[in-house]
Amino acid sequence: MDKEKLFNPHDKFFKESFSRKEIAKSFIREYLPDKLHNQFNFSSLEILKDTFIDKELSEHFSDILYKIKISGKQSYIYCLFEHKSYIDYRVEFQLLCNMVKIWEGYLKQSKKAKKLPVIIPIVIYHGKEKWNLKNSIIPLFEEIEDTKKYIPDFKSEIYDISHIPDDKIKGEILLRVNFLLLKYIFRPDLFEKLHEIFGLLIKLSSKSNATEYLEVLLRYLVASVDSKKSEDLEKEIEKTIKTGENIMPTIAEKWVQEGVEKGIEKGIEKGIEKGIEKGIEKGKIEAAEKMIVKGMTNANIRDITGLSIKKISEIRLKLQSK
Repeated sequence: MDKEKLFNPHDKFFKESFSRKEIAKSFIREYLPDKLHNQFNFSSLEILKDTFIDKELSEHFSDILYKIKISGKQSYIYCLFEHKSYIDYRVEFQLLCNMVKIWEGYLKQSKKAKKLPVIIPIVIYHGKEKWNLKNSIIPLFEEIEDTKKYIPDFKSEIYDISHIPDDKIKGEILLRVNFLLLKYIFRPDLFEKLHEIFGLLIKLSSKSNATEYLEVLLRYLVASVDSKKSEDLEKEIEKTIKTGENIMPTIAEKWVQEGVEKGIEKGIEKGIEKGIEKGIEKGKIEAAEKMIVKGMTNANIRDITGLSIKKISEIRLKLQSK
């Protein structure tokens, strides 16, 4: 199994979101058929970390596996995430390959098992094109008379997030935020929708949960949005921080502090460059103050911090006036 970290921002956002039990439970309750989820024992839900995606396919898909009891019997829910702007016609074949890997792993761990667990295969898609494939593997095979009974078949659940009407996006707040963002991330009207998406997060009763997921969301936006639109993104971030300042510490300040503490190794992503610059400047000034107190010359301080002699002189005068 390929455990290599996925660097595609859509993959990372999917993994970070659907690895949260509250989002997983909300998705299962709201989107799987009622007759199924009424049999689920949600207290048995486990999120398994292994990925079943082959390395060469990691640019096409991400995945996540849940273990859950249905009517008291061990079962699995397998989610395959398709993030490309086009539809891969092999998706059902990929599901089958990965389901076989899951069954193989189960049999290795359960030597005495006489039956295989049920796997509910799910595809979550958010590409630009509307999903137009059948949720079956049959169309992939050559049509030959009297051979259909030899073809393995199964049905999958397909959720085309990009083309679900907004009023049909259901579930707990975090799930709705996730699906709305996945729906609009490729669309030109993304920025018109951001205020509503951010507004949903602010309604969360848990301040720490809101803060944590807002950071996940912002990092995804910064990594995914065209750099030419970074100013629009910054404006929306500022609006949100002002609107939600009573329920969350300022995410921008947290990012700046991260940058100072890590020596601005890589900086934070492009959309918050202003925040980083502010953090760097603040760090340099604090360092210069300590050097002045220790009696170092302006020239030495300039060489170490990169601050101008004029700026160092201003800092020195300010300290003397205290």
